[in-house]
Amino acid sequence: MKKIIAITTAFLMLFAFASCGENKVKEEEKTEIVTDKAGEAVTNEAGETVTKLVEESETTETTIAESTTVPETTIPSVSLSSDNPTEWTTEEIVEFYKSAAISSKTNVKSKEMKSLVEMVVNDGDGLLGTLVEWATPFLVKALEDSQVEFDGITGGYENLAASDVQSAKAYKSGEYTVVEMKMKEQTDGIHGDRYGGTVGHAISVVGDISSVEEALSEWFDIDFENAKITLRYIEPVLKVKIKDGVIEKGTWSYTIKINVENLHVAAVRLPIQAMVEKAHGEVDYIITVGGGF
Repeated sequence: MKKIIAITTAFLMLFAFASCGENKVKEEEKTEIVTDKAGEAVTNEAGETVTKLVEESETTETTIAESTTVPETTIPSVSLSSDNPTEWTTEEIVEFYKSAAISSKTNVKSKEMKSLVEMVVNDGDGLLGTLVEWATPFLVKALEDSQVEFDGITGGYENLAASDVQSAKAYKSGEYTVVEMKMKEQTDGIHGDRYGGTVGHAISVVGDISSVEEALSEWFDIDFENAKITLRYIEPVLKVKIKDGVIEKGTWSYTIKINVENLHVAAVRLPIQAMVEKAHGEVDYIITVGGGF
């Protein structure tokens, strides 16, 4: 029973990290060895080297999204073939959107939301499958409570290209120019690039989830490298309303499907280890600006 509970806990934590792209970590306290006037290390009565705190640090929340920054880029000039957006080519729509996204970096605030659609281990069979099913509502609540606000527009849009787009259209709606794009779907392994790929350019993706191993290292030893983990980003779309070159309202969304096979997990402090033979889950991911569109 302890083995099943431990592995269930590990998988739930892994899934939570991978699905939402968040990795809460504590900054390490910076210390230095205490030395005497002769420069020799000072030891205590137990013979241990004495250290002192150099810089106090508080627990901070850091996300994968924050750890990878999009480089500063000047606003590109856009040459359009027509004043009528419905006549624009895909290349023109992409360049118009990129210019608006860059212009909006300091003008808008985005909200990120996730919702769990499904999570199944070993087809829901056995004690492990049953326990995960029991624990799923807690993960649902955790994802719902993990909404994040950040400045600017999501995605590695500076590298967005017409070749990333499956379909695109633009049109006038009152005082707004509306841009709608459906991106080509993307599949990553554990070493993904937050702002790379067809979906990463337009919306951003989970990125490198191997950092989960470090975040959970106090409790679990997780063998990512010998497991098969895939993250598929399906139905990636964005819809924005642009006015005076700035995105005032918008929605960026996709569904992420996570598949795990042969993931070896071992507890650090207990003689407990097991193999998660197969597991899968699905999370809806949405980012909005100005209440969405």
